[in-house]
Amino acid sequence: MQKTCKITIFLSIFAILLLSATAAWGGVLRGVVTNVDTGEPVSDANVTIPGTYFGAATDLNGAFYIMNVPAGAYDVRISCLGYTEQIMGGIVVPPTGEKLLKITLKPTLLSAGQEVVVVGERPLIDVDDTASRTRVGSEEIENLVVEDVEDLLANQLGVVKENNEIHIRGGRADEHLYRIDGLDIKDPISGAGYGIYLSADAIEELEVITGGFNAEYGQAMSGVIDIKTKEGGDRYSGSMSIKSDNFGSNVPVENQNIKSLEFSLGGPDKLLTKMLPGEGNIFINGYGFVSDTYLPHANDLVPYDNAYDFLAPNEENNWSILSKYTWWMTPVSKLQFSYGRSLQINQGYFQPLIEDKIYYPESYGNILDNYNTFTWEGIQSSITYTQTLSARAFFEIQLGRFYNRVHSAPYGFNYDDSTYVVGQPFDLGPTIYFSDPYGNIITKTGDDLYDVGYGYYWHDHHSDTYSVKGDFTLKAGKKHTIKTGIDLETTELQMLHINDPWLGVEQGLLGGDWDSYNAHTAAAALYVQDKIEFEGMIANVGLRFDTWFPGKYIENAVADPNTVALTDEARQYFYDNTFEFLGYRGKGHLSPRLGISHPITEGDVLFLSYGHFSQRPKYAYVYSKLGSGTQSTFQLFGNPNLEPTTTVAYEMGVRHRFSADRTIELVAFYKDLFNYATSFEIRDINRGTTYYQYFNIDNARVRGLEMRLRARWERITARIDATYQIATGKSSSATANLQAAAGNVLLQNSTLGESYLNWDRPIRLALDLYYRVGQNDHPKLFGIRLPSDWGASVRWEIESGKRYTTAFLTETGDIQYDPETNNALSDPWNTVDAKVYKDFRFGGVRYTIFAEVENLFNFKRPKTLNSLTGRAFEPGDPYPLTWENNLGYVTLDPSRYGEPRKMICGMSVKF
Repeated sequence: MQKTCKITIFLSIFAILLLSATAAWGGVLRGVVTNVDTGEPVSDANVTIPGTYFGAATDLNGAFYIMNVPAGAYDVRISCLGYTEQIMGGIVVPPTGEKLLKITLKPTLLSAGQEVVVVGERPLIDVDDTASRTRVGSEEIENLVVEDVEDLLANQLGVVKENNEIHIRGGRADEHLYRIDGLDIKDPISGAGYGIYLSADAIEELEVITGGFNAEYGQAMSGVIDIKTKEGGDRYSGSMSIKSDNFGSNVPVENQNIKSLEFSLGGPDKLLTKMLPGEGNIFINGYGFVSDTYLPHANDLVPYDNAYDFLAPNEENNWSILSKYTWWMTPVSKLQFSYGRSLQINQGYFQPLIEDKIYYPESYGNILDNYNTFTWEGIQSSITYTQTLSARAFFEIQLGRFYNRVHSAPYGFNYDDSTYVVGQPFDLGPTIYFSDPYGNIITKTGDDLYDVGYGYYWHDHHSDTYSVKGDFTLKAGKKHTIKTGIDLETTELQMLHINDPWLGVEQGLLGGDWDSYNAHTAAAALYVQDKIEFEGMIANVGLRFDTWFPGKYIENAVADPNTVALTDEARQYFYDNTFEFLGYRGKGHLSPRLGISHPITEGDVLFLSYGHFSQRPKYAYVYSKLGSGTQSTFQLFGNPNLEPTTTVAYEMGVRHRFSADRTIELVAFYKDLFNYATSFEIRDINRGTTYYQYFNIDNARVRGLEMRLRARWERITARIDATYQIATGKSSSATANLQAAAGNVLLQNSTLGESYLNWDRPIRLALDLYYRVGQNDHPKLFGIRLPSDWGASVRWEIESGKRYTTAFLTETGDIQYDPETNNALSDPWNTVDAKVYKDFRFGGVRYTIFAEVENLFNFKRPKTLNSLTGRAFEPGDPYPLTWENNLGYVTLDPSRYGEPRKMICGMSVKF
């Protein structure tokens, strides 16, 4: 906490220094606001300079006059009831004299704030924000080396990608919420955001909120990823792109056999609008990406549905389609239909399955065809109705559905297939013979790689969520914008997971261990928030109330005396800590939110936020094994008494504007995360049983500093993001105690206090450079005239290495780990991505050829570390004898490093 105080003092001193460095007073900003259609003056329009105290209202002649504005470049906001709000970027006020503006506003029937038009350059920062957020638009996305949403997200400030899982500001991988066009996308069983694979080219704007988000957002503790997809306009447009890293057998470049195809089409609807009133437009995006990856791969994948076979030609297969239809029934009422579907077929190399972080199955390296095929399927659909009631009020209602299914099995086997249940894997070879000093022939067999058999588990789970959301926004006077809403949802859950399906067949068991449930659950939320604007200061005050009804599956398990995982005390606790509503038991949680943005000089804004952010526990932690009857050695049961996991977060920062094209933001943040679920041993003396169960007894802390620096010139745009943060907690996994009991030596040696979390990367520095040469622009390099209409981008990223626990070898050859978990960092990571492209234009069509390179200098990024060296294991490194296979050497894991250099070329056509 002392460090946080020092950070706060530092930011305050920084703000005072900026205050003393401001320019002299004396400039005048004046102008006239008129109606763009009629030319008549617009009276009572508010003309303000965001982030300052400066502003004025227009008189009856539409004129305004703002005196004593310090010299510099500003954004000017013009708003008036009945007109579209406008932001004029980069308005330069001279040190003496005046700046004259002639402003035209477009009349609208929409409510205030529903539509905002930016004239000129878009502001580099939004001084109205009361928390940290990043917005990335479609034009910027087009210049990046990214393939999907997660690639784009991993590039943002405050985000760490560890083992292909996203962590925002030190939180766990399930603590952020994806929202696509207003619909929440999250697998409630695993807590993961997978289920919808969305191409980066389908995104109109990505907004990442890492600070104190408003009360309208729930079920997230560390961040919100709010995605707005593209929609059709009043003119037809479209695009198609293809790319590959396979340049033919004559080109000596290693490749992953990548092939990608994408198309988009949008524009006005001329068919339905002939039969319906109003106007309509449509947008469609289709995307396909296949790759054999940089790892060994199977020859053939078999998804659970034969209809998907043709969509699985490679090791990694990603497909998606998105369609949107927008119907303006009247100028003040809009109905939007959205449908998205995605399919991923692979072997789980880069995606975890609930708590199983298996990734590349090293032991199946010789028989990958016999390992599981994963099918990840997601469907999102929504109908959104927006109605403007007046110039001050509007409401929005959304009906939505999100379906998510994950299936994993070898060869598409059913769990009780006669071939599968006798397919236990075995390591049969190779065999070597040698003689000992006494002349005896010794035989050793096995290299720790299976030679026969099938994947050791069968898995299928799905969730099907139907939701209703209603939001109402009211502009109450000039100072208050009130927004309130209600969210309702109901979810069906199904789970069947079987380990070792060949065990217990003769006894009629499903396998050596299994989990099975089918349940229905419901949730509701109510929120209210008020945006208060007063002389340049902005305050966002909000309150959210979330309720959750676990459903009859849980209530029946609590009432059943034969549920072995629930003691009499646990049953009573459930009744004492839930309320009854319409015949169901429920839980509630209240979350206050506060954010303030306050100008301290004409170029500086101080902002701070405080809030409680909570989310329901993963449903796997609640429902698991309560009714399965499995008899495994290490039983881990769900707990109906789990409470929401909660974060109390504080944030303080300063935004400084050197000019319209130079800005900096400094932020300090602190988070307390508590009520984490973790496995805990239960010894029921009355029944004579011992098992593990999830309890809210884990916690963590994250504190850090962030810097955003933005600059742009005529052809160059630059961005520097820097982070220093420390993430500590009692454990990095909800199953840590269970793993320790099962033999994980690292976790057995863990101390009872806090340690660094697995994904803790203290330092991260990223530089993004974009260079764009426009049409008919011919820059010169050393006197040589360069071509026009091309561009390039480079991203250089340096970050701390992976956390690991140091160790040494004892005299007996055993490994001894340090008692402090994750006490060291591996060597820093240093990666460079680059892209270059050239446009050609003919007859209104733009043709582009491009080349992308990821990890340009082929930096080796270790994914697993040898605790004796702090590096990925290589032949010749020290190791304990227990690592050796029967043949006397250590099997090398091909996935111990991340992706090597990847070069992709392609072309696109846009009209």
